[in-house]
Amino acid sequence: MVRPLLLAAIVVAWASAAGGGDAAVAEPAAELGRPVMTSQPVAGRESPPSSRALVDARLELQRRYREPLFRADTAAGANRAADLFLEAGAAEPDRALKWLLLAEARRLGAASGNAAVIHRAVSLASATYEFDELDLEYRALAEIPLRGLSPDRAAGVAEAAEGVAGRAEVDGRIGLALEAQDLAIRGWQRAGAIEACRRAMARHAELTAASQRQRPTP
Repeated sequence: MVRPLLLAAIVVAWASAAGGGDAAVAEPAAELGRPVMTSQPVAGRESPPSSRALVDARLELQRRYREPLFRADTAAGANRAADLFLEAGAAEPDRALKWLLLAEARRLGAASGNAAVIHRAVSLASATYEFDELDLEYRALAEIPLRGLSPDRAAGVAEAAEGVAGRAEVDGRIGLALEAQDLAIRGWQRAGAIEACRRAMARHAELTAASQRQRPTP
């Protein structure tokens, strides 16, 4: 891959993965990779910064972290950069730059098949910003190319997806739980974990039945 093109792609990824504000509410999260704002803000948290608010922060991110971004075109480089952005994002006082750092860590986690990085990035962001963290974590996990993953990484995706499914079920979001459970099945299949896959399929059937019970009677 040509490195200048890599930097250009990263800038485009910031625009889609890190954008917030009113545009994030109006446009479908599944298409843009943006969080869906929840209707009841939690005290002490705020909406992610708008695209306008991110302009200076994006330039600062590129200035500070040009080298790790430049080397993030390999799995090892992506993992190192993701860890760096998680650590920096946790301590960053500027809220716009914090959002970008955690969004970039999440993107790199998806690119390298690291479900643990995705979960930590979403968890850290949820301490500061108000957004639909379950949907965001699921969408990031769903971006991972399962076909190229090692069995261990695939199992990590499956476990993370089952975690999202369980939390979504508790919240009464059976549709999201079904989507996440389907991803877990595919992750276990890629990992070659037959028994885990069977359990995930049985759980999917249970969720499907629950979804049908929730449908209003004609």
